Amino acid sequence: MTANKDSDLLKLLDVPLIRQRPELPTGCEAVALTMALHYYGVNVSKTAIVDQMPRDVTPVTRNDDGSIKIWGDPETGFIGDPYGNGITINPNPLKQVLDRYRSGGLALYGEDFSAIEDYIRNGKPVLVWFTINHELPTPRFWKTPEGKRISSPRPLHCIVVTGADSKWVYFNDCESTELSGKNVKVEKGKFIQIYNAMGRRALVVN
Repeated sequence: MTANKDSDLLKLLDVPLIRQRPELPTGCEAVALTMALHYYGVNVSKTAIVDQMPRDVTPVTRNDDGSIKIWGDPETGFIGDPYGNGITINPNPLKQVLDRYRSGGLALYGEDFSAIEDYIRNGKPVLVWFTINHELPTPRFWKTPEGKRISSPRPLHCIVVTGADSKWVYFNDCESTELSGKNVKVEKGKFIQIYNAMGRRALVVN
């Protein structure tokens, strides 16, 4: 992809694009990690990564209106089935899988986007919890059986940031929509708004 010619353009990281479908309709976090590992020449399969993820096997309980009442905790592990009806896994438990292949990974919570830019500038791909439609999410909450309140805005997705300049953020999106692909871009201010709304979650792959 030919990016714009801003003098401050960061060199785009050549992270291979791997699609999550058809095998993993809700396994975007595992596929994003697989792409980042392939960037370093670790040619593990996306299904191997998925099968190594910690899981929270709490069954879903719904309210009368169909909304989620009780489900699992993504800080424990992946909720649901990444091969079917699943939701997400947070950076900390996903890092447990990364640690099997590379040391030095960093699970980030609450960091300003500028921190992610610093890692990208140093050649480190960063997984960011984002949205499928590249728009601001709709809030969604449920509780775990223990009463912990979980925020999981939707439509939840996970992408790999490959570069940024003053106007745009570039990333690999493993979905199969008209928006997805290798080094797609979103206006920087909008990207940061979405990143913030999704809870400022990220995983640095060192």
